[in-house]
Amino acid sequence: MVYLKKFIQDLIEMGADFSTKKALKRSMKLIGIGPENVDRLYIEFKNDHYREKFKSIEPKYKMLFLPQCLRTTRCKAPITEAGYKCVKCSQDCKVYAIKAKAEKMGYRVFISPGGSMNFNVIKKFRPKAVIGVACMKELVLAAEELRIPMQGVELLKSGCVATDVNLEHVFSLL
Repeated sequence: MVYLKKFIQDLIEMGADFSTKKALKRSMKLIGIGPENVDRLYIEFKNDHYREKFKSIEPKYKMLFLPQCLRTTRCKAPITEAGYKCVKCSQDCKVYAIKAKAEKMGYRVFISPGGSMNFNVIKKFRPKAVIGVACMKELVLAAEELRIPMQGVELLKSGCVATDVNLEHVFSLL
């Protein structure tokens, strides 16, 4: 990892631009890294760029966004203007586990059916930082649009139904 950071610092000093996904894609093409790896690399860059700033912000000023597809099939959560409202119907639900831990720490948690709702909630409540758990497509969209510290966690299994996430990874970011 130290070698990779040094390599990236050298690339930036040589003029490589990693500020947007498009710029990263151009820079990576020059050194032979395929486009299939650009999204993941872009999110890693954004996470690394914001990591210390994100940590410095108190949880009461942060929001956590979870995808509705992470809910169990037995979920009874009603949909509201700000996403699904968890009713703690299943102790084995990862949404419930993450939400309980995050709220205990002071986070505002939203269970969202999609990215546009997330942006509306952010605009309304104006957090100082966010964590997003989502598929790579949604994470990249958020990383391109948000102008506040963020941390993105990619789903282990995507597809909008019965998805999965690494709980320990999410808990470590909280």
